[in-house]
Amino acid sequence: MAKTLEFTTKSPRQIKQGDTETMFTFICKNTGTVVDLTQATDIIAKIGNYSGYLRSQPITITSLAGLKPGWLNLQPTSALMAGLPAGSYQLEIWVTDQAGTSIYPSDAPLSFTITNNIESESGASITTIAFDDFVEAMNKAASTIAKGDPGEGLDIKGQVTSVSALPTTANEGNGYLVNEELYVYTSGVWKDCGPIQGPQGIQGKTGTGISSTTIQYQISSSATTSPTGIWSNNIVATTITNPYLWMKATLNYTDGTTKDFYLVSQKGDKGDKGDTGTVDNDGLTKAPAFVDLKAQVDNSAVGTNLLLGTSKTLNTVNNAIGWNTGIPQHLANITTINSDTPYTARTHISQASYDMKIQISWKDASGVQYRASGSTVSAGTSDYSTWTGTITAGSTIQYVTLVFAASQSTASSFSYCETKLERGFQATDWSPNPSEVLTQSDYAKIKAAIVALGGSLS
Repeated sequence: MAKTLEFTTKSPRQIKQGDTETMFTFICKNTGTVVDLTQATDIIAKIGNYSGYLRSQPITITSLAGLKPGWLNLQPTSALMAGLPAGSYQLEIWVTDQAGTSIYPSDAPLSFTITNNIESESGASITTIAFDDFVEAMNKAASTIAKGDPGEGLDIKGQVTSVSALPTTANEGNGYLVNEELYVYTSGVWKDCGPIQGPQGIQGKTGTGISSTTIQYQISSSATTSPTGIWSNNIVATTITNPYLWMKATLNYTDGTTKDFYLVSQKGDKGDKGDTGTVDNDGLTKAPAFVDLKAQVDNSAVGTNLLLGTSKTLNTVNNAIGWNTGIPQHLANITTINSDTPYTARTHISQASYDMKIQISWKDASGVQYRASGSTVSAGTSDYSTWTGTITAGSTIQYVTLVFAASQSTASSFSYCETKLERGFQATDWSPNPSEVLTQSDYAKIKAAIVALGGSLS
């Protein structure tokens, strides 16, 4: 069952450090249906980060009053928020009722963000002053400044191509541009005041940017003082002695300077042991993974030959006739034949007079006979004839035989060997029935008997 945990439409997704008034609102659902949380005996919100569980806060059942079904509010307390640095966090809601404990969501936890407050950023103190006070102070200062005589303004009249082209008389403060030079009429003469465009200034310093960033880790026994040992480029596992994991982010600037930032986290306590689960056998056997596994087993090359008296030596048959009137050749070990189970039958046919193929035949408990045909081996060739299928004849099978049949109605001759019937959909190389193989134990017994009779066997 898929349990989900969602923010409501109007719920915030982030909170500042130290904020205890912001309230998150969530919806708990099970397979798409809202959950009746009023039947719960205990509700706990648990938060963590990438390192694992951090801390929790209970949610009272009475706080659900007036909310929609499946809704619940979480207003973080100072105990929950204390000391948590800015960053991404995950949240789960644990609901306990008479049936046990349910965890929402059932997959990845719900994410939210803690952001810096203004006290998190360092800076120089600035004395504050009200705007009205500022205006009053400026007006008072201005009233103490004595007024001077009106000055002569600069009035640029135009531009000429040479000094000789300047007017012979002009008013005080009149100005003309001679090419790029400014001439001003002062005390009855024209005065060269220099070029109107100043010289190019000194080139400023090259700006500073970030060339790269380095992330390193170190464990420590302190959560407030950064460690001074050797930093690792890989995450280091915490220990009982050093339960805090420190992360150092180093910004490398283009001017060769660096700046370090630190983040510390702690491994959470081990959670309570969960309730003993139950097994849904029907659901287990129908689960896709179980069905795939069963198919792999059924399709695997088990390789046990269920037929007796087979070999790699060619046997000759002279009276095979008709596809459905061929003669039985091998009796299977029916104690190992099961209904609705896949099997594969195969034999090697050599130099037949007509087209030949292997057939498998069986009778059910009522005596009804069934027959299925394998692949055809063309006349005059040598190849394997293979049948793969499922024997579906009810819970009881009287017998199973392999039949050789020819494509014509008159008797024909052919040779065959390596006949095999095995479980699964995959034909494997021929092997004798296990009961026909002399084991080391059998050999030891025979040797012991011969020695007891005064003989020897080496």
